[in-house]
Amino acid sequence: MATEKGQTTGSKRIKGFLIEGRIQREQPECQPGELKLAVYVFDKAGALLGTAGLNEEGLYKVAVRLSQPADVDLIVGPADMPQEIRISSAFRKSFSAREWKGEGQQYHLQYEAFLPLDIWRPWWPVRICISGHVRKVSESDGVTNICPVPFVKVEIFDVDRENCFWPPLRKWWELLLDRPVIRIPELLKEPPVLVKPFPGPDPAPELKLTPISKLAGGIGASRLGLASLGPQPEPPDIPSAAFTPSVKTISSLTEAASTALQPAFTRVGEARLMDSSIAARLDKLTLTSKIPPWLIFPFCFYSKAEVCETTTDCDGFFNCCFKWWPFHFRRGRLRFDARPDIILKVTQVIDGVPTVVYLDPYTSTRWNVNNAHIDLFLDNEEVICGNGNCYEPPDGSPVFFTRIGDDEVYKINQTSGLYNEAPLTNVAYGGSLLVYGQFGDALTTGAPARYYRLSYAIEGSSEFVPVTTTLGDTRVAKSTLFSETYTLGPKTINGVPALYEVRNFSDYYWYNPDWIGTWYSWLAEADTGKYVLRLEVFDENGAKLTTAMGVDYRDGTVTPPAVLPPMLDRCDLVITLDNKPPQVDLTIPAVINECGVIPWTPALSLTFQVQVSQENNRLRSWGLYYTKGVNPTIHYLDSGVSNNGLPGSVNKPVSGGTAAPAPGTGMLAGLDTTCAFALKLWAYAHVRDGRHFIYYREQIKAIAVEKCPPCPE
Repeated sequence: MATEKGQTTGSKRIKGFLIEGRIQREQPECQPGELKLAVYVFDKAGALLGTAGLNEEGLYKVAVRLSQPADVDLIVGPADMPQEIRISSAFRKSFSAREWKGEGQQYHLQYEAFLPLDIWRPWWPVRICISGHVRKVSESDGVTNICPVPFVKVEIFDVDRENCFWPPLRKWWELLLDRPVIRIPELLKEPPVLVKPFPGPDPAPELKLTPISKLAGGIGASRLGLASLGPQPEPPDIPSAAFTPSVKTISSLTEAASTALQPAFTRVGEARLMDSSIAARLDKLTLTSKIPPWLIFPFCFYSKAEVCETTTDCDGFFNCCFKWWPFHFRRGRLRFDARPDIILKVTQVIDGVPTVVYLDPYTSTRWNVNNAHIDLFLDNEEVICGNGNCYEPPDGSPVFFTRIGDDEVYKINQTSGLYNEAPLTNVAYGGSLLVYGQFGDALTTGAPARYYRLSYAIEGSSEFVPVTTTLGDTRVAKSTLFSETYTLGPKTINGVPALYEVRNFSDYYWYNPDWIGTWYSWLAEADTGKYVLRLEVFDENGAKLTTAMGVDYRDGTVTPPAVLPPMLDRCDLVITLDNKPPQVDLTIPAVINECGVIPWTPALSLTFQVQVSQENNRLRSWGLYYTKGVNPTIHYLDSGVSNNGLPGSVNKPVSGGTAAPAPGTGMLAGLDTTCAFALKLWAYAHVRDGRHFIYYREQIKAIAVEKCPPCPE
């Protein structure tokens, strides 16, 4: 028997009126699965008087909250949608007050109905699954870094909107190609440089729209016209302009839905209309803001509804599934919306401080498939990211090094201490080295606490110096997902200094689970030398734990899938350091003064003397280029790159061009007046920090070739 809702025990007002019967569907077998339908009863003023679900046989019994017979409307539709059902064109039956049948203190209505296929099939929901990857983009020393944002709340909103972001996107289009993220406030400004006109076809007409309050005047008076531009137009505000679809109309829309719900991927909306080569280069663009986009363009968004909520994993991935009704009612009109258009809200709370970022993957959410993956990027400085190296602690008590930066330690030759992975050889390490390692699950329970020490010594020496750089991480309680900043060390335990706490993996997730320390290598070696980096484990009292005491020290430098061999009482890693930067010197013999002036002659030949070196014969690359006047175009004169760092020095003349034969070559080609040039000589050392080649040096010099125009005859 169907459940009854809204009844209160002992209330005659509620128990005195009852409608019961049966609702059957035509061809229910044509849509496998369960469709939960309900019967809703409203009075003529629109107040909900009662609701009840249909059981498996279509039977229902709904108690109606009346004190005396009155006119009511009975509506059949999807369960749990009373507000939408009331203003919709769903299946409806009206009863007058005189149709109630009185039996003592009880009043009954009996009603049975047969729902045609074209009526109930549009109510059938589809399952939408959205997966994604939330990452942070940042730049440091000219290098772009991308890292995942783990363990943050992701709320997914479906929106109905116009293409109000398209005009600024069109204006910026050339600067957005292959770009992962742009902040909406920046997008709404004028581009910083001149951008070529958007190549056809143009996906949308020109809209003279401005955000926030300025938008109201331009749109409010022409809402109908604006709505006609959207991919899913909003029903008209004027009641007479609305319509109630017939069974024939619903049937045709149902057929359209069957076609639109096919799994093949094609772009839709603006992305479908633009050139595919351009659309592909905009697919990963994310528009971000700290406030909801519907507050930036309030008249562009007709509706918004949260459809799903989830949390990213340790690598920033998320997955969320929800039911979606392609046919739904809004403002009393049946609408067909094959797929949601989504905006995501990411909330990171660390130490009780929330950081909220709205992410609008504008072009990549206009899909026509049931399952979509979205790459999302943000660049907010307040957001903390992790390293994405998720792992479950191995069984037992093994301890071993895994990486220096992004370089696996098995790629570091343990005889030479140099990084060797084809085509690179002879690569030393320098700068700030991020050290990574793993501890077995017997050491990561947090009860009792375990500690470790990182120390270093030049090879052959027994005088080890501890690493004492502060190490902190963000940990997330598994029971509550509460995030907090936690300092792992260095700590002094019972008088034993320079110890770091082994992470507790039983109770916490960690943003950087395998990061065990930062080694400022220049403190150990300002020049070059071969060193041993050592890892040792200590108990809760600060006593060192040896192999005999149960710690399984392993050599992580063995190439997988070989079993890591044991090491006695410690883990050692041989690594060669080099903290010498390259030296660059550019000599320009033709200049006549410190202003860099070079007089032009018909026989002028520009030659530059290039001297580039690295003291320890580790020179990765170098180059000499020039720019002419205010033109930013770079013109290379010479360059070199080495996979083994040799030769460690370059001393050679480089031609900059000649004036003869006319019209000249290189920098002097077509020169008909005085012209200035900027020359840059740069070099990198053959030294890595585990992620990039470091120690860059450059020298910039300016010259002016002085050529006077011919004297008039």
